[in-house]
Amino acid sequence: MSQRLFPGRRVLWMDPAGPPASFDAAPGPHCCAAMRAALSNDCAAHADDAFACPDMLISYSPAFNEYGLIVHDGGASSVVIDHCPFCGARLPQSLRARWFEALEALGVDDPLGAPDTVPAAYRSARWWQSGDDG
Repeated sequence: MSQRLFPGRRVLWMDPAGPPASFDAAPGPHCCAAMRAALSNDCAAHADDAFACPDMLISYSPAFNEYGLIVHDGGASSVVIDHCPFCGARLPQSLRARWFEALEALGVDDPLGAPDTVPAAYRSARWWQSGDDG
């Protein structure tokens, strides 16, 4: 896929915990029942990897509070979206940049290269839900 189609929107899955098998354990509330259903992977053939399942279309990163359309190219990437494709609701702004800034302020220089240096709260939504973001 050409990067020109979605400048600044296509991202690799970057949660330090790695890509999830399913997104349905993500903290809610999501905007609508259709979004909650789209984040649930009940595919037995791809139970270990939501990105490998052709039926999974939406991703959600709790650490970044970010939604995306899964790019089925054999990897774990998505195109960040601003609105729900089902109900049209405005989705929360991604916290990806704030996550990196907060970790840098804590002295974590390479959170992706050395994920064991990332504090537990930053591996989930806990860091932004608690307001503990540096």
